Amino acid sequence: MQIIDGQLPKEKLWRTLVILTPDEPLGRAWQLARSLATANQGQLIVGIYVRDLNSAAQTAAQQCAESVRSAAPDTERIFVLTLTAPNFDKALSRFVVTAAIDLLVAPVDGPIAYNLNRVPCAVAALRGDNATAKAKGTASPLAKLEHLIVPTSGGPNTAHALTFLLPLTPKVKVTAVYIARDYLGNEAALGHAHLRQLMQYVDGAGKINTEVVTAPSVTQGIADYARERGDLVIIGASQESSIDKILFGDIPAAVVRESHKPVVIVRQPRSRLGPWWDNLAWQMRQYLPRLDIKERTEAYTRIRRGARPDMDFYMLISLATIIAALGLILSSPAVVIGAMLVAPLMSPMVGTGLAVVLGDTRFIRLSLGAVGRGVVLSILVGAAAGLVSINQPATPELLARTQPTLIDLAIALFSGLAGAYALSRSDAAGALPGVAIAAALVPPLATVGISLTAGRYEEAIGAMLLFTANFVAISSATALMFLMLGFRPTTPEKARRAVQARSGQVALISLALVTALILGFTYQLAQEQAREARINAVVEEKLADVAGATLDEPPTTTFENGLLTLDITARSTRALPHRVVAELQSAIGATLRDEGILESVALTLTVIEVTELDPEVPPTLTPSPPPSPTETPTLEP
Repeated sequence: MQIIDGQLPKEKLWRTLVILTPDEPLGRAWQLARSLATANQGQLIVGIYVRDLNSAAQTAAQQCAESVRSAAPDTERIFVLTLTAPNFDKALSRFVVTAAIDLLVAPVDGPIAYNLNRVPCAVAALRGDNATAKAKGTASPLAKLEHLIVPTSGGPNTAHALTFLLPLTPKVKVTAVYIARDYLGNEAALGHAHLRQLMQYVDGAGKINTEVVTAPSVTQGIADYARERGDLVIIGASQESSIDKILFGDIPAAVVRESHKPVVIVRQPRSRLGPWWDNLAWQMRQYLPRLDIKERTEAYTRIRRGARPDMDFYMLISLATIIAALGLILSSPAVVIGAMLVAPLMSPMVGTGLAVVLGDTRFIRLSLGAVGRGVVLSILVGAAAGLVSINQPATPELLARTQPTLIDLAIALFSGLAGAYALSRSDAAGALPGVAIAAALVPPLATVGISLTAGRYEEAIGAMLLFTANFVAISSATALMFLMLGFRPTTPEKARRAVQARSGQVALISLALVTALILGFTYQLAQEQAREARINAVVEEKLADVAGATLDEPPTTTFENGLLTLDITARSTRALPHRVVAELQSAIGATLRDEGILESVALTLTVIEVTELDPEVPPTLTPSPPPSPTETPTLEP
């Protein structure tokens, strides 16, 4: 679509597009688009489409643009463009994407032939506009929109329409109507349930009126209800399959035929994954534990207050790190668990997930800043505590935090889901201590500090990878849970929705990257374990073949500069000479070298001499020779 006159605004707010021809009067489509743009604090893009670029057409387009401006002189967010294109359908789809249009209001009974299946944004197709123009190029004397009728059975297209109709409610009455067929006795109760669920989803309770009307048919009920009450009928596009339309009819099309009022058929934006994904997502939303707006407000206040770093936050982080470091040095799981309960890092991580869902840039910076400060402080405190054990070997509790696996990632994911749910619901707050224990955050940071002090940099990297995996998994999982609970930017908050999309992409990429790193780390660890297992098997085999001894315990291995040093403790019923030990070393080295595991081997062998006894065969005494008489010198007189 080529812009002949005018330009798009630089600020990208919620945008409504309506396209007119130069000789087309301003009707209900223009009026509805203007009302929606004003109520949603957005921008109205009015496109005047010219097929042929001649002087007469351009003059008519300029006159039409002047009539649009004069019809709304007090509105600063109306932008009039003169457009042309050789292929209107393709050009319209590209223009919608380029101009970042959120809603296209299309007067489909006008002179422009629309192919709305190509348009990716939300569409409001207006039919039956009965406004008449008094003169060419002048606005029609339209009555003010006072009452909008929204027939619904609780579908996704109607829900999307109500999200941008909701800001109209202070000035325009909006009524959601469910038509219950009078020959079905329990359909009225079903209608009330559908309307309650729909109002909870769009946060329309108290703002949008709801009513269940009994009629012989859905189409007749809508037409009769709207005849004397509404200015427009706004109905969601049909979600039925082709077979259902054949059996039961296409309700929106039937309403257009029988209604005496203009009808707007609304379709939600096209998903990149296709309509089947939209239907699946809508069906899943009906079973998710959504919160109402009051509960979401309370949860937001509680989580944001907890994500703000203050003196208590820094004090608890320091104390928790000291407790965790001492527990790791002493290899005491109970002390480490106590440190997990004290650490307050879970709150800003949950806040990060909520900020991503809301697209709140300031909240994201606040939460990430708190996490970053807590991480630096924990590492420094852990490094100071590591001075206590600077010359001691790593304990099992320390080593357990240096080898992250996919199981650790899964634990962090489910811990994030549980943490977000517990913080969102005040009656589930008792689960937070268990979540804090499951999601180990401070112990890996303390391990990083202790390992850096001791000079064990590979262990420090492994512990830092574990914490990073926990942070990314918890933040991503909390964002998913908050989406399920109903947190989202409102329709006019287009900038926040853009931040939400970008932050979500960053979260997914980070999760995939961390998963790939852990997979590589796990693969490397599995190779090392397989190598050690093979070395132990070769040592045990060669001990039995060469020395006739058995392995007492797995050998201690040290690998430096291509040389494997084995410290072997064996059990044998006889003493082993040095020659056997040399043969054992040669046999082990030859086998490992042939298998490509190692090039050179050195070993030390400790032999424990044992006596083999069989309870079924008593030992026989070996007769000893009688002592021989010895002459004892005597003193002579």
